[in-house]
Amino acid sequence: MAEDTVTLEGLRAEWRDKFMTAPPKLRSRDLMAREIAYREQVAREGGLSRTMEQRLARLAERFAEDEAYQPSQAPRIKPGSCFVKDWRGERHEVWVKEEGFNYRGRDFASLSQVAFAITGTKWNGPAFFGQRKAGRP
Repeated sequence: MAEDTVTLEGLRAEWRDKFMTAPPKLRSRDLMAREIAYREQVAREGGLSRTMEQRLARLAERFAEDEAYQPSQAPRIKPGSCFVKDWRGERHEVWVKEEGFNYRGRDFASLSQVAFAITGTKWNGPAFFGQRKAGRP
């Protein structure tokens, strides 16, 4: 990474020397230094995978369409997948849809909502269905 004493103009000159292109029109010395460090890392270790680039492009499209969009923190589960949970002697099947889940003909936005419908208490849905370590017994 560029030294802390280098000016913004110095970083722009460093950019031109290292990358043989015009530097971005950033007005922040810190952002320019970070961009140089990132590009050096990509050159050394490689950039994002094709899959990640496609995922980021889809996210950018969603944000462009809806500024209030909040992406899920959970990994994407393929639509059509089914979670099966035996709870207190009864078998429960939850189907994954494009947007959310279906349990006994009702749609839910999250596995946590389904777990609540089954148990009557609040649960971490992925933990309840065995997708991650539970926070309680």
